[in-house]
Amino acid sequence: MTSMQWILSRTKRGSRSPAAALAGAGAALLLLLMAGCSQPKPDEAPHEAAGPVAPPPSRPAPRQVRATWSFDSRSEECIATAAGSGMSLRVTVRRNAPIAISLSLPANMALPATGRAPIPLRFAGPAGRWQVAAQQTASHQLAVTMGSGDTALSHVLVLLSGGVLDIGTTEQIIASVTIPASDLQGQLWFDCARSRMI
Repeated sequence: MTSMQWILSRTKRGSRSPAAALAGAGAALLLLLMAGCSQPKPDEAPHEAAGPVAPPPSRPAPRQVRATWSFDSRSEECIATAAGSGMSLRVTVRRNAPIAISLSLPANMALPATGRAPIPLRFAGPAGRWQVAAQQTASHQLAVTMGSGDTALSHVLVLLSGGVLDIGTTEQIIASVTIPASDLQGQLWFDCARSRMI
């Protein structure tokens, strides 16, 4: 028996008129329909309006520096310096001492706050590539001891052949220094450096 048939059968038995019974049936049917429509589906969750996705913050471009070589061969030490735009990279070779590299940055080039963590120096050029870990010795200075063996000397030779020195990690490059290939003076300086290592 449907709901409508049940309501009509109750009307025949009771004292209400058919019109009143139909009105009650219509109201009951309307309430059933509204109740069915207003119940949320259990699997549905309210959807939030999707806004535009913001791009990740861009990293500042590393400072580009072009350096030129100068060489100094003294009786006790041989010094090669690549300098430009207020920055200088100095390679010092002394007797009975490891090869030392010191890097001075201009005042407007800040080093990241790494505490005692080393800062990578990564060099790549046509003659090869190498990476060393430099320590911050002052607010704008880095230093690294290369050692006194053939590997350290080969790193210096690769440096003299020219390339790009990146200061910092791959995620945070402080500066990229373009170092040209050294000329005849660089070759003579390397002979001086090698003689100090023997």
